[in-house]
Amino acid sequence: MSKKMLTFSAVLCLALSLAGRDAKAQNESYTAIAQTAGSTGAQQVQLNFTITTWASQDDIKRLGSILKDKGQDALVEELLKLDAGRISTVGNTGNQIAVAEKWQNGDKTVITMISARRMSGFEMKQRGVSTGYPLAFLQVTVDSKGEGTGKLVAAAKVTYDKKGDTFRLEPHGQGATPVTEVKPQK
Repeated sequence: MSKKMLTFSAVLCLALSLAGRDAKAQNESYTAIAQTAGSTGAQQVQLNFTITTWASQDDIKRLGSILKDKGQDALVEELLKLDAGRISTVGNTGNQIAVAEKWQNGDKTVITMISARRMSGFEMKQRGVSTGYPLAFLQVTVDSKGEGTGKLVAAAKVTYDKKGDTFRLEPHGQGATPVTEVKPQK
């Protein structure tokens, strides 16, 4: 997926999240396959994610205001305090989901999750470029059976564009990883 399309998706997510709708708090668990690419070739990784709390319109507006007024570091600090569920690979404790939201797009449901990503001690010590990308983003689109596809950005940064009055999500590295075989866990 191109960076332009990913940016468009992120802006659309944030714009739609500001539209009026009611968020219901209920647990939802899914499994999915991420199609990763590395130096040894393509690999499939199973993901599990459980959403325990849905963000309200007020939550999203508050987080948007933090980013707009104080920047990404303040937003990450706030996201670290939030717990909307968990995303993990098999055999790994995973990452806490800070914000989860969903909305209807025709007959499909779009679920978006954002977390402050875990960084290794080595990554933090080296203070490489990747430390400027402290967020992870997963978005899936599912049908009425809870099955579908999506995209995962393992490292991203978000900025506020004053000129366009929009938020921009910029992925680090290769961009979005395709996510397939999204299914509800029973």
